[in-house]
Amino acid sequence: MNDQNLLERYIHEVGAHLPRRSRPDVQLELRSLLLDELAARGLEADNPADAAGVAELLKEYGHPEELAARYHTEQFLISPLAFPAFRLSYGIAAAVVTVVFLVGLGLRLNQGGLDLTELAGFLGSYIETMLLNFGVVAFVFYLLEGLGWIKPAKTGAGWDPHKLPAVKDPDRINRTELLVGIFFTIAALLVFNFVPHWIGIVSWHDDGIGVVPILSDQFLTYVPWLSALWVSEVALKALVYRAGRWTRRLRLAEFALSLASIYVLYTIVQNAVIAKLAIVDGIAKFALWILLGIALLESGWQLYRLLSGKANHPLGVPSIRENQ
Repeated sequence: MNDQNLLERYIHEVGAHLPRRSRPDVQLELRSLLLDELAARGLEADNPADAAGVAELLKEYGHPEELAARYHTEQFLISPLAFPAFRLSYGIAAAVVTVVFLVGLGLRLNQGGLDLTELAGFLGSYIETMLLNFGVVAFVFYLLEGLGWIKPAKTGAGWDPHKLPAVKDPDRINRTELLVGIFFTIAALLVFNFVPHWIGIVSWHDDGIGVVPILSDQFLTYVPWLSALWVSEVALKALVYRAGRWTRRLRLAEFALSLASIYVLYTIVQNAVIAKLAIVDGIAKFALWILLGIALLESGWQLYRLLSGKANHPLGVPSIRENQ
């Protein structure tokens, strides 16, 4: 596939906004329609001399996100644009809940087993928690769409097909990944600020599963620092989502946020007792040291791309102008 072929770049971009199941059929149909139309106009998709005519045809078809939206005529609680991220987010949350409940079940069985009444109560609590998680995840995504955070990029007659990203473009965004990141960052904000006692060790009582809080009071004093980072991360992801791709300014903001994260993580590891239990505190600090190392490597790579001009050009060549 030629990344400089406007037709293929357009078809790929349309497919990026379609469900994976229907994407191949739609792209096949769209490619056939466009090639037939080009042939009728005496144009060739891979002929540089015909690029202006190809671009004009693509303008007639409309912006890729606008065209993709035409394949969804139904009304949805969660729009097709956000549904892949919603499904992945709930899948991760459901997996975590399942693991927690299985650990609780294992502990209870190790303590002497369950009778039918206790087993029914366990299953009832599990189903109730899964439904609650589903409702919370759906509400967050519905709220994000209601606030206008999840919507197609700016469309209209003025869009330029020549600005479509190459199929292999380091600045192309993964919308699902961004939305999942936004969701879990918001979840971390809510949990650490309002219900930090949910973070703990699972235990089984006569009246059901419980959690023994493990976060120390000293660590909780750093929650405002973490919250500031998380709010900044949500804002950055939202800006990247709305822009439709990474730009040099957004890369600079990402680098600045990485430096701030490194500082906060290092301060916590060096000065705070994270957990009340010594063994848990040691494990948590070991994990944070690993995260700190990863953050240092990522920030170094970010700086290299910014200084070398590779942050916004798919071939690593400095851009003449910044993409807007």
